[in-house]
Amino acid sequence: MKKENHNRTLISNVSGRPFEIKNFDDLVFEHRNRDYGAYQLRKRYPRVLFAAILISIAIAATVVFIPFLFRSKQEIAFGGGRGGVMISLENLAPPEEQIFIPPAAPPPPQPERMQEMIEYIPPVVVDSILPNEATLLSAEDILSSVDSEITDVAGYGFGEGSGSGPGSGGGDLEEPLFQVEVMPSFRGGDLSKFREWVGKRTNYPQAAIQNKIRGTVYLTFIVEKDGSVSSVTILKGVHPLLDNEAVKVISESPKWTPGLQRGQPVRVRFQIPLSFIY
Repeated sequence: MKKENHNRTLISNVSGRPFEIKNFDDLVFEHRNRDYGAYQLRKRYPRVLFAAILISIAIAATVVFIPFLFRSKQEIAFGGGRGGVMISLENLAPPEEQIFIPPAAPPPPQPERMQEMIEYIPPVVVDSILPNEATLLSAEDILSSVDSEITDVAGYGFGEGSGSGPGSGGGDLEEPLFQVEVMPSFRGGDLSKFREWVGKRTNYPQAAIQNKIRGTVYLTFIVEKDGSVSSVTILKGVHPLLDNEAVKVISESPKWTPGLQRGQPVRVRFQIPLSFIY
């Protein structure tokens, strides 16, 4: 094995001759075998240490990043609305309900028309003509016969009248409107404020992510005259996990500023689609 010379050579200022400065390892192993063993390990220690550090960094980086590369999307739990739920608030037309119309029953078979049986009656030959006994009556005879047959008849006529009956009613529950002069506002802002609030409050159910359940839930709700939210209803659902989460979030909405029609607060209906994606 080739021996490595790690000593430094200097030139003396006095004699001008080169002389060698021995380091600590050369002094320790001066009269020992340097071909192998501790001497070689000590000489190679800096390079071995540097290589070991690089290898350790590479292994650590591999251990940290490999799980992220192969991690399944289903294992990521989405927080409230951060990229997991898309919300758009609009007054959309409700989805058309598909009504099943059964096919019309075939018309009953018409009964066969029975041919009318006409009996043939042979004509009777009359030898003589019967005299016409009808006589003409004069106008006086007709009037006299009519007068004699007139009798008093009791009758009834129409008259004025009035009547009344018991009844009761009340209540100010009126049909909600879709468009009013002043639409309701959420926390002093436009609908983007409500979209932001719903996005922060909505949690994508972990069970729905694991089962790859996604889609858009269509809901409707009413902003009452006092600004409260009521009548949260599913128009078109996807799955109970997503439907229940959507109803829960909308039902927890704080009070709105109510809508106005002719200066009076009125009930306003909104329709909102909530899209769950992952």
